[in-house]
Amino acid sequence: MKKGIWLTAILIALAVLLSGCKENNSKETAGSNKSENKAPIVEAEKFVPTVYDSTITVNVEEKTLTGTLKVKSTNNTGKNQDKIYFHVYPNQFREGVDLIGGFWRKIIDENSVPGAMEMTEVQVNGNRGNFEIKETVLEIPLEKWKKGETIDLNFKFTMKVPKNNGRFAYDDNAIWLGNWIPIQAVYDEAGWVTDPYLSMGDPFYSQVGHYTVKVTVPGTYQITSTGKEGEAIKEQDGSKSYTTTIENVRDFAMVIMDQNYEKFSDQIGETTVNTWYLASDSQEAAKQNHEAGIKALSYFSEVYGRYPYPEYDIVWTGMFTAMEFPGLIYLPKNILESNETEIGSVVHETAHQWWYGMVGNNEVKEPWLDEALATYASTRFMLEEFPENGAAIFEMRKQMTEGTERDEKKGIFIGSPVDKFTSIGSYSQLVYQKGALMLENLEKEIGKEKMDQLLHTYFKEYQFDVATSSDFISVFTEELGPGAKEYFEAWLTGKEPEFRQ
Repeated sequence: MKKGIWLTAILIALAVLLSGCKENNSKETAGSNKSENKAPIVEAEKFVPTVYDSTITVNVEEKTLTGTLKVKSTNNTGKNQDKIYFHVYPNQFREGVDLIGGFWRKIIDENSVPGAMEMTEVQVNGNRGNFEIKETVLEIPLEKWKKGETIDLNFKFTMKVPKNNGRFAYDDNAIWLGNWIPIQAVYDEAGWVTDPYLSMGDPFYSQVGHYTVKVTVPGTYQITSTGKEGEAIKEQDGSKSYTTTIENVRDFAMVIMDQNYEKFSDQIGETTVNTWYLASDSQEAAKQNHEAGIKALSYFSEVYGRYPYPEYDIVWTGMFTAMEFPGLIYLPKNILESNETEIGSVVHETAHQWWYGMVGNNEVKEPWLDEALATYASTRFMLEEFPENGAAIFEMRKQMTEGTERDEKKGIFIGSPVDKFTSIGSYSQLVYQKGALMLENLEKEIGKEKMDQLLHTYFKEYQFDVATSSDFISVFTEELGPGAKEYFEAWLTGKEPEFRQ
C-alpha cells in the first residue's frame, strides 16, 4: 500500500482514539452515572434548555480571561431542588493536581504550565449567594428551587489558561478553549451527574443550551467558535469585540488566533465551512482537509439528517489529537505541517456533529453510543468517497479487533463505561473498532438502505436530546424485531452473534 494510505490507517487509529482527559476514579455528588440506561427524568416536551450569556475579555499576553456569565436555568428535574451544580473543567489543570502517569502523559509534559478558573462572585436571583468549588464541580445552594421554576444566576470569574497539549490551552499563535465555560450538570434518576475530568475518553455529558458569548480580543486577533460570529466591533482602545449567538448546542468552544492564521471558506447550502490554518502550514494539506470536511458534512446531512447550524469550523490547534465540539473541530499540528493529510480525522470528527453533537449521550457511561457510531459513519463515508483510504481503515479494524477476548474475560466490553478501561488500547479496540464492527456486521445483514433509514429515524427522534443504549436498541427493535435487541445486547457484553430476524 502507498505511504499515504498506511499513514491514514495509522493516524486514524491514534487521532480518533487518543482524546481524553482523568483516570479510573469516578466520584459522585448527590447522584451518579451508575443507574443502567436511564434517560433524564424530563419529558421532552417540557424540557427548557439552559440559557448562557457570557461576556469576556482576553489578555493574550498573560493568557487570562476575565468575565461574567449570566445563566437562566429552568428546573427540569421533576422535583424541588436545594442545590444546582456546574462543571468547571479548567480546574482539572490547577496547581497541585497530580497529572502524572496514565493517559495524562499525552496532555502534560515538561513544558506544561498550570491554569484554573477562579469564581469571584455568584448571585442567585440578584442576591449574592454561597458557592463551593470541589475539584471540577461548582455547587450552589438554593433555598428552594421549585420544579418548573426558572432562576437567574450571575457569575464573575477569572481564568488562567493552562499550557499543555489538551482541549483548553495555548501556544505562540492561538488560545483554544474547549470545555471552558461553566456548564450545568445533567440531572438523571440517580441525581446530579458530577463525574470528574477523566484522562481517557471524552468525560463530558450535557444537554443542549442556548449560548450568547461576547469576547473582546486585541485588534490584531480574530476568533472562531461554535456559532457564527457577528462582524467585529472596534473598541476605543483598539481592541475588537465579537458576539456569537447559537441555540441547541451542548457546549461552546472557541479559538482565538493571531494574524498568522488564514482560512479557506465555502458556502454549502445555509452553512459556511471554514478551515483555519497557519500561513506556514502546508496549504495543500489544509485544502484537502477543507474539501474532506465539506464532503463529509454534505454526506452526513443527506444520509442522517440536515446539519442545522450556520457555520462549521475546522481549526488547527496545538492539541495532540483531533477533537470534536459543536460546530467546531480541532486538528493536530502534525496533520498540516507537511503535505501528508489525514482526512480520516476530519471525517470522524465531522460525524461527531451528529453522534454526540445533535444526538447526545452520556459519554462517560456509554461512550460507544457516539464513538462506535462516529467510527462506523466515517468508515462508510471513506469507503464511498475515498475507497483506498477506506479499505486501509477496514484492514486496520480487522487487526485492532483481534485479541479483545483478553479484556472481555476481565468484564470489559464495547458497552462498558469509560472508567472500566485500564488502557487506551483496550478502549480503542472495543469502543471504537469493535463497536463499529458490530454496526458493520448488522449492515451486511439488513443492507445499507435499511441501516441508513434506521439511523435517520434514531437521529430524528433524539435530535437535541440525550439518548441511551436502550433508546438506540429500541429504534432497531421496532423495525427489525426482537432479534435486534438480542444482537446488540450480546455484542455490547462480549459476544458476537450473527443477526437473526
